[in-house]
Amino acid sequence: MIEPMMYFGLGFLAASLLALVIVPLVHSRSARLTIRRLEASMPLSIEEARAEREHLRAEFAMSTRRLEIRMGELKARMADLLAELGKKTIAINRLKLELVEKTATIFALNARYSKIDLSVPRASLPASPRIVASGRPWTIASALKSARAGFPRGRPRSDSAPALTRGSSRG
Repeated sequence: MIEPMMYFGLGFLAASLLALVIVPLVHSRSARLTIRRLEASMPLSIEEARAEREHLRAEFAMSTRRLEIRMGELKARMADLLAELGKKTIAINRLKLELVEKTATIFALNARYSKIDLSVPRASLPASPRIVASGRPWTIASALKSARAGFPRGRPRSDSAPALTRGSSRG
């Protein structure tokens, strides 16, 4: 029983001596590699430090210029979109004005043709009085369809039907 313990002890001492020989070699290699890495990351001279600083400054200036260019492009795009929005707003206002004019024309025609005697046979009525002569309540859509059928293409003449405008009042 003592013999295996002695072999174990001798093996442990041999391994310890071998470790004492190998550990300094491994440690010196790791220290040498660490020093090389640190020296590679640090500039060797003042000139290299200045060059690195100038390089960082140039990168910052390039990124700032790219942002300025992008901002200018976005401002130009925004101006184009605002101009387009203005054009569309003008078109919408023009269409609203036309709608008001056409609605006024419809009301004027309706008032004019409501005075027509409905006892007259329908065949003798002109084409436009369908607004009132249909016998059913009229809507703006049906009035527009009827008015379109009675007028030639284009805008109705202002002298044939009095139109209401924004400034005029009904009297």
